[in-house]
Amino acid sequence: LQNNKDLMTSLSICPICMDLLRDPVTIPCGHNYCLECIKSYWEQKNQKKLCSCPECRQTFSPRPALNKNTLFAEVVEKLRQTGMRSPTIPGAENDEDIAKEKQYTSQQTT
Repeated sequence: LQNNKDLMTSLSICPICMDLLRDPVTIPCGHNYCLECIKSYWEQKNQKKLCSCPECRQTFSPRPALNKNTLFAEVVEKLRQTGMRSPTIPGAENDEDIAKEKQYTSQQTT
Protein backbone atom coordinates (compact mmCIF):
# COMPACT_ATOMS: atom_id res chain seq x y z
CA LEU A 1 0.00 0.00 0.00
CA GLN A 2 2.85 2.41 0.81
CA ASN A 3 4.46 1.70 -2.58
CA ASN A 4 1.21 2.68 -4.33
CA LYS A 5 1.07 5.92 -2.35
CA ASP A 6 4.73 6.65 -3.13
CA LEU A 7 4.09 6.02 -6.83
CA MET A 8 1.02 8.27 -6.89
CA THR A 9 2.96 10.95 -5.02
CA SER A 10 5.89 10.83 -7.44
CA LEU A 11 3.52 11.02 -10.42
CA SER A 12 1.74 13.99 -8.83
CA ILE A 13 4.85 16.19 -8.57
CA CYS A 14 5.26 19.07 -11.01
CA PRO A 15 8.69 18.80 -12.69
CA ILE A 16 8.98 22.59 -12.75
CA CYS A 17 8.23 23.60 -9.15
CA MET A 18 8.88 20.14 -7.62
CA ASP A 19 5.70 20.44 -5.54
CA LEU A 20 2.36 18.64 -5.66
CA LEU A 21 0.52 19.65 -8.82
CA ARG A 22 -1.70 22.72 -8.47
CA ASP A 23 -4.43 22.99 -11.13
CA PRO A 24 -2.78 20.15 -13.10
CA VAL A 25 -2.82 20.29 -16.89
CA THR A 26 -1.56 17.83 -19.48
CA ILE A 27 0.18 19.13 -22.58
CA PRO A 28 -0.09 17.26 -25.93
CA CYS A 29 3.01 15.08 -25.34
CA GLY A 30 1.37 13.71 -22.19
CA HIS A 31 3.47 15.43 -19.51
CA ASN A 32 1.72 17.09 -16.57
CA TYR A 33 2.41 20.46 -14.96
CA CYS A 34 0.81 23.01 -12.68
CA LEU A 35 -1.17 25.40 -14.87
CA GLU A 36 0.79 28.43 -13.69
CA CYS A 37 4.16 26.65 -13.92
CA ILE A 38 3.83 25.73 -17.59
CA LYS A 39 2.36 29.12 -18.49
CA SER A 40 5.24 30.86 -16.71
CA TYR A 41 7.78 28.55 -18.34
CA TRP A 42 6.48 29.38 -21.80
CA GLU A 43 6.34 33.10 -20.98
CA GLN A 44 9.92 33.11 -19.64
CA LYS A 45 11.12 31.29 -22.74
CA ASN A 46 9.13 33.79 -24.85
CA GLN A 47 7.42 30.88 -26.56
CA LYS A 48 4.42 32.70 -27.98
CA LYS A 49 3.89 30.65 -31.14
CA LEU A 50 6.19 27.64 -30.93
CA CYS A 51 6.15 26.05 -27.46
CA SER A 52 8.12 23.08 -26.19
CA CYS A 53 7.80 20.59 -23.37
CA PRO A 54 10.36 21.21 -20.59
CA GLU A 55 10.88 17.44 -20.25
CA CYS A 56 10.88 15.83 -23.70
CA ARG A 57 11.37 19.04 -25.75
CA GLN A 58 8.53 18.14 -28.14
CA THR A 59 7.36 21.32 -29.85
CA PHE A 60 3.80 22.54 -30.35
CA SER A 61 2.54 25.20 -32.71
CA PRO A 62 0.38 27.05 -32.00
CA ARG A 63 0.51 27.10 -28.20
CA PRO A 64 -1.82 24.31 -27.04
CA ALA A 65 -4.91 24.92 -24.97
CA LEU A 66 -4.31 24.01 -21.33
CA ASN A 67 -7.21 22.02 -19.94
CA LYS A 68 -7.44 20.79 -16.37
CA ASN A 69 -6.47 17.16 -15.86
CA THR A 70 -9.34 16.13 -13.60
CA LEU A 71 -7.83 12.72 -12.77
CA PHE A 72 -4.61 14.25 -11.45
CA ALA A 73 -6.58 16.96 -9.66
CA GLU A 74 -8.51 14.25 -7.79
CA VAL A 75 -5.35 12.26 -6.98
CA VAL A 76 -3.55 15.35 -5.66
CA GLU A 77 -6.59 16.32 -3.58
CA LYS A 78 -6.66 12.82 -2.04
CA LEU A 79 -2.94 13.05 -1.28
CA ARG A 80 -3.45 16.41 0.40
CA GLN A 81 -6.36 15.02 2.45
CA THR A 82 -4.14 12.22 3.73
CA GLY A 83 -1.61 14.78 4.93
CA MET A 84 0.83 14.38 2.06
CA ARG A 85 3.23 17.27 1.79
CA SER A 86 5.54 18.15 -1.02
CA PRO A 87 8.76 16.13 -1.07
CA THR A 88 11.50 17.29 1.22
CA ILE A 89 14.77 18.52 -0.15
CA PRO A 90 17.84 16.85 1.37
CA GLY A 91 19.63 19.21 3.74
CA ALA A 92 16.71 21.64 3.99
CA GLU A 93 16.07 22.66 7.57
CA ASN A 94 12.72 24.39 7.14
CA ASP A 95 10.18 25.74 4.65
CA GLU A 96 12.38 28.79 3.95
CA ASP A 97 15.30 26.56 2.91
CA ILE A 98 12.96 24.52 0.72
CA ALA A 99 11.60 27.68 -0.94
CA LYS A 100 15.15 28.93 -1.59
CA GLU A 101 16.18 25.59 -3.09
CA LYS A 102 13.10 25.50 -5.34
CA GLN A 103 13.79 29.04 -6.51
CA TYR A 104 17.45 28.18 -7.22
CA THR A 105 16.45 25.02 -9.07
CA SER A 106 13.87 26.82 -11.21
CA GLN A 107 16.43 29.48 -12.14
CA GLN A 108 18.86 26.79 -13.25
CA THR A 109 16.30 25.31 -15.66
CA THR A 110 15.56 28.61 -17.40
